[in-house]
Amino acid sequence: MQDSRSAASALDPATLGRQLFEASPDCVKLLDGEGRIVAINRCGIEALGADSIDTLRGRLWRSFVPEASHAELDASMAQAHAGGVGRFRGCMPDPQGLTRWWEVTISPIDGGLLATSRDISEQVAAEAERERLLAQLRSANERMEDVFRQAPAFMCVFTGPGLVFDMVNERYLQLVGGRDPVGLALREALPELAGQGFVELLEGVYRSGEPVFGTDVPVMLQRRPGAPLERRFVDQVYMPLRDPDGGVSGILVHGIDVTDRKLNEIALYESRERFQKIVSQAATGVVQMDTEGRITLVNQKYCEMVGRSEAELLGVSVLDFTAPGSVPVTIDAMRRLAGGEQGVVVDKEYLRRDGSLMPVTSSVNALRGPSGEFQGLVAIVVDTTEKRRAEEQLRASEERYRTLFESVDQGFCILEMIFDEDERPVDYRFLEMNRMFEVHTGLVGGAGKTAREMVPTLDSFWFETYGRVAQTGEPVRFESEAPAMERWFDVYATRLGGPGSNRVALLFSDITSRKESEATLRKLASDLAEADRRKTEFLATLAHELRNPLAPIRSGLGVMRLKGDSPAAVARVREMMERQVGNMVNLIDDLLDIARISGGKLELKKERADLRTVLSSAVETSLPLVESGRHELTVDLPETEVPVEADVTRIAQVVANLLNNAAKYTPAGGCIGLALRVEDDHAVISVSDNGIGIPQDQLSAVFEMFSQVGQHTERSQGGLGIGLSLVRRLVNMHGGEVSAASRGPGTGSVFTVRLPLASGAQAGGDMAPAFEPDGAGGEGARILVVDDNVDAAVTLSMILDACGYTTRVAHDGAHAVELAAAFRPQVAFLDIGMPGMDGYQTARAMRRLAGLEHITLVALTGWGADSDRQKSSEAGFDHHLTKPVQLDVVQDLLAKLAA
Repeated sequence: MQDSRSAASALDPATLGRQLFEASPDCVKLLDGEGRIVAINRCGIEALGADSIDTLRGRLWRSFVPEASHAELDASMAQAHAGGVGRFRGCMPDPQGLTRWWEVTISPIDGGLLATSRDISEQVAAEAERERLLAQLRSANERMEDVFRQAPAFMCVFTGPGLVFDMVNERYLQLVGGRDPVGLALREALPELAGQGFVELLEGVYRSGEPVFGTDVPVMLQRRPGAPLERRFVDQVYMPLRDPDGGVSGILVHGIDVTDRKLNEIALYESRERFQKIVSQAATGVVQMDTEGRITLVNQKYCEMVGRSEAELLGVSVLDFTAPGSVPVTIDAMRRLAGGEQGVVVDKEYLRRDGSLMPVTSSVNALRGPSGEFQGLVAIVVDTTEKRRAEEQLRASEERYRTLFESVDQGFCILEMIFDEDERPVDYRFLEMNRMFEVHTGLVGGAGKTAREMVPTLDSFWFETYGRVAQTGEPVRFESEAPAMERWFDVYATRLGGPGSNRVALLFSDITSRKESEATLRKLASDLAEADRRKTEFLATLAHELRNPLAPIRSGLGVMRLKGDSPAAVARVREMMERQVGNMVNLIDDLLDIARISGGKLELKKERADLRTVLSSAVETSLPLVESGRHELTVDLPETEVPVEADVTRIAQVVANLLNNAAKYTPAGGCIGLALRVEDDHAVISVSDNGIGIPQDQLSAVFEMFSQVGQHTERSQGGLGIGLSLVRRLVNMHGGEVSAASRGPGTGSVFTVRLPLASGAQAGGDMAPAFEPDGAGGEGARILVVDDNVDAAVTLSMILDACGYTTRVAHDGAHAVELAAAFRPQVAFLDIGMPGMDGYQTARAMRRLAGLEHITLVALTGWGADSDRQKSSEAGFDHHLTKPVQLDVVQDLLAKLAA
């Protein structure tokens, strides 16, 4: 029996605590308030890799814990200091360097902390392994589900004896037309399966637990709502699914929709059947060979062509009875087909049994397997004996035809007509042409192109003409112009072929040069005839117009001889003679103006002027002719200025000519209107009348030289038919335009002139040298008249004397210079065309006389061109007057000089 005192000693709490402290399998540490090690058991010493407690006592436990766990350690110690229990997990390498996981508990004790670290490395590893296995399981399930849904085969899962759809994949939905059956029983989801045995078969698998396999199984499905049932073919497996106890819980159905393959097999079988029948009955030879060229199939026609039986040909190389000359091309064709080409055409010769050669054309195609591998050849062979004979004959014929075709110097082509659906010709295509086609048409590269492609604006005449030839078969020969090509053609067209052929052959020549020559000759002949007619009419008119004023002048001279003592008679005769001389002067001035304009010698002296003033001057000029015809003249002018840059004299001449023209061709007592208006940047002058009018066919010719309204010349009151021509030329020189309008004979006419308005003011003309006569008003001024025409000089001197001037007369240049030195005239009228010393030399000599440096020299001559005026100015003349000069012109000049 144990001693009670020994037992009491063994149960001493302190001793027991120490024993438990040391015997604990955990690492137990006593820490002071700052976390330093006070005591540690044997497991703790080993865990920290120390030899004894002495090396650990007083050290911070925190220094042995990895830095990654410091935050959790500090938090747990703080929780223990606060009276609670702190816990955390951390890993720390053991003395051998192996990573170990520890579960740490920190509890408060008197004055310190009790820290217990339990090794949970195996537990952590077990947890990690469990998580890894769970992750693998989840991944496997996900992969299986992906495989199920994305499988190239259709798949579905039925559960329970009622065969309820649990899962289906995309392929299954495609098979049944997109109907989602999940959650529905098979009979409900696919009612069209009733009576086809599938439902019963699945129920049998569920009961027996035995799988069922099927190949090329036909099934009728309604793949679109309301559509008829569609036959599909499937390869399928019905596989029972079992629960953990081994009982059948469902069925997995998977398979492949082989409808396309099955239909192709059916079609292939049918195709082979048809092929066998076609081959056996074909009118051409058919031969099939393997990859080495050995014959595996022939038809009867091929046997007849090569002169051998089927038994003799099967298994024999096709090269064995190929003509030696055709062996290379045959081998090359076989090589190309084996190398990847799909088909070739070979012209070759076979060597028949009797030694004769038979030409053929073989269309050879490669036979390939499902993967494209070369498996042999099949050839369709056509006997070309007759074709070759015909080609040789055709070639000879074509050579003769081509020689003729290219040797002609005319254009030749063959075209094919193009008709619309209403059989109307709309175009044609060039099929063939010779080398002269391009020469005669100018069209390059026409073969294969249509006429509208080559000449888009070609007129319909050519389509209609050639279309008629193609439709009727009747050839035509014609000459016609093609405006779109700017050429004339002489064409012969005929149809090629019988009825229904749309081909037309053309033989043609470009006759443009001939047509142009003919047209030129016709125009020249017409122009010459017209010019000759106008010349004759002009000369007759000129003679008539010159005689008209000469007759009354001659008669007037007779009256003056007989009644010279009668002032009244002389006054009437003088008035008549002045009027007739004025007519002659106007006539000659018009002729000279036309000549100057035609020769480019007329120069305009433009100045800024008010067009209203110019029109008023023209009215004054034409008023006597208007009044003589008892016409009513209406003038309509704007109230404001109408500025123009113009030669005032020439524009006044234009308007006066139009007014005179209206007065001449308007019956007595008619109405004439003159109007001026401004339109945009132009001044518009119109002269209208209610006279004889102008026929429509003559409107465009009234402005031509010597033109008069032919059927109404009896209305004319004189004139050469140059007035309107002069009007148009003068207006054009001003940058304007003139036009005539009339509704026809008897309706009157309107002439319209358009002139550009002035854009700015210009300086006026040159000022004449000052003329300061001795007497007031010019009376007594000394004037020298020099002219080799004695009558002209004396007449002018008498007129000037009658006006109060003092005159002297000379008839040659030398006498004029001598007389001027003594007479000292203020003005000298000099004729230019004097014999010996002409007017130019006389003028220069007078300018050199002392005291006559400022004499006013006036050229009085029959030469009135601009070049004549320029020459007289260079010689020293101040003014240039053209004979016969009007008295009022001389008086106006002298008055201006006096002013």
